[in-house]
Amino acid sequence: MTIKQIIKHPIAQYAVNYLIAFALMMICRIIFIAANSNFYGDIEPSHYLTLFKGGMKYDFAAIFYLTAVAFFMMIMPFKFSLNATYRKIAKYFFIIPVAIGIFANMFDTAFFPFNGRRTNFSFFSEFQNENNLVGIFFGGLVDYWYLVLAAAALIFVLIKFYYNPKVSAEDFPVRKYALKTLPATLLCIYFFMAGLRGSLIIDNDHRPMNMNNANEYIRKSNESAIVLNTPYCILRTMGKISFSNPEYFSADELERIYTPVHYPTPRGEFKKMNVVIIILESFGKEYSGLFNGNEGYTPFLDSLYKQGLTFTNSFATGRKSIDAMPSILAGIPYLTDHFFMSMYSNNKVNSVASLLKSKGYYSAFYHGAPNGSMGFLHFSRLAGFDDYYGMTEYCNDQSFNAMDDFDGHWAIWDEEFLQYYAKSMGEIPQPFVTACFTATSHNPFRIPEKYKERFPEGPQPITKCIQYTDNALRLFFDRMKQYPWYENTLFVITADHTNQTLSREYTTDRNVFKVPILIYQPGGIKKMSEKLFCQADITPTILDYLNYDKPYIAFGNSYFNNSDTTGYVVNFSEPLYQISMDKYFLQFDGTKETGFFIPDDDIMLENNLIGKFPDIETKMLDLLKAEIQQYHVRMIENNLTIKE
Repeated sequence: MTIKQIIKHPIAQYAVNYLIAFALMMICRIIFIAANSNFYGDIEPSHYLTLFKGGMKYDFAAIFYLTAVAFFMMIMPFKFSLNATYRKIAKYFFIIPVAIGIFANMFDTAFFPFNGRRTNFSFFSEFQNENNLVGIFFGGLVDYWYLVLAAAALIFVLIKFYYNPKVSAEDFPVRKYALKTLPATLLCIYFFMAGLRGSLIIDNDHRPMNMNNANEYIRKSNESAIVLNTPYCILRTMGKISFSNPEYFSADELERIYTPVHYPTPRGEFKKMNVVIIILESFGKEYSGLFNGNEGYTPFLDSLYKQGLTFTNSFATGRKSIDAMPSILAGIPYLTDHFFMSMYSNNKVNSVASLLKSKGYYSAFYHGAPNGSMGFLHFSRLAGFDDYYGMTEYCNDQSFNAMDDFDGHWAIWDEEFLQYYAKSMGEIPQPFVTACFTATSHNPFRIPEKYKERFPEGPQPITKCIQYTDNALRLFFDRMKQYPWYENTLFVITADHTNQTLSREYTTDRNVFKVPILIYQPGGIKKMSEKLFCQADITPTILDYLNYDKPYIAFGNSYFNNSDTTGYVVNFSEPLYQISMDKYFLQFDGTKETGFFIPDDDIMLENNLIGKFPDIETKMLDLLKAEIQQYHVRMIENNLTIKE
């Protein structure tokens, strides 16, 4: 072929447009880093080169995934691929998917501070029950207008510079076109396969690339979001089965190292106390003045922390609201996949509600969003809660003005819904166990007009919401104190996950999970415990507090069981599993240990000590592996309850 024929050939056309799309994907990565610079301020330039090297592989793969139809249309070694209409169709099959990929990257640029990782396919299941998605979507477009403009500019460049040379019949004589094009077609197919696999070597010894390969380039887990891109993560997790037995240990070894089966040893008769569990949306420990030696944004909670059993080293197990409910109420942490979104979401589970039912307890779950939002209604039923009180029930209560109390995006304002929650508990049978999930401290971070002067904007948009909900909790407790059974009630207050950060120390792989946990009975235990404690420990601790006496399964530990020990915490910072024990912190990618730190001496986790404490590392790693394996095996076998 002549030079003129080569540059006009459909394969060359695809190649040029592929390079344009590749450049735009890399620009998306740069925008992502710039917009989230508070998470990446400590990365030196040389390490950015390493991250971008890994990112190039994922961008190569993502573009091939997105443009697969256009790719095969353009490389066909047949004359009809030169037809103008045919090439116009191929153009749309190229531009539209890449434009969607660019928009997805911009979406994650805004969503990352709340999510802590790249979005995957589970996102669509997570929000499938939201009734106001259109309003939320357009509200997000307004809030992040600058990213919308960036996406529009990149898509404009994609369309404006799309390479589509004019081809005449004289440019490519019919004779031997297919024969001359076939070698290039085969070479393109090879590069297509290599791009998807992440390696130019295609054989059985080189495994295809997946999301975990990002670990090869990172130093801490949140850097994987730089290496990866959103369209790749979404496409690679479609229909994915996440659970499989990792077979770290034999069955006997596994039971010896770790089991989630609890055999309580009560310290007295069962106490029929009411149990009230409040899960605060996005209340990171960073917002509390008590824990940080500053004024903070939670004066009421800070005063309450001093009146109960409060944990100074307390953690979430995941980074999403859908991870918190199973962890807090059923001792099912986020390990590998979101329980709500997994194929095992209908497994039989025990929870604080189902277990206390055998003691005569009534149970109810409260959430001020539309019924079914976030899958909470489904899980509350699965977990054995007797009733669910959502926006529907709130609107049916004539004591409240539902039209005025809706925040316009997600749910009823926290103040009004917590008052409804308190009123409802005065009407239900005792003893009861209830749980309430607040909503106001959620993006787009708005508060009622009447409070805008009282709780003005702070260093981050969320801080005004934190102050507002803290005050709503004060009013809630004022109402609860009016009930004669108030002092016979055990209150548990925690958060689902952290959110916008105010200081760099809360951006590390460990501290990004720090949430408050308070166990409070009026006139009961007053202690600031330094024991490591997480959301999955809450249900076992409640049951132990009440002197519950029957076996159950939970991937957590009671505070009162070996309360003199330092405890340990396991969480999953995709793609890394993490365990904190004593003063040590270890990270594991499912195959090998990747990090070992002493956070008290190295708050930013910059000094990796792998190999320096082999005995401690082995002990921590074995415990972490055993919990992961128990979790996978029991999830697969639907073995999350004690068999009768």
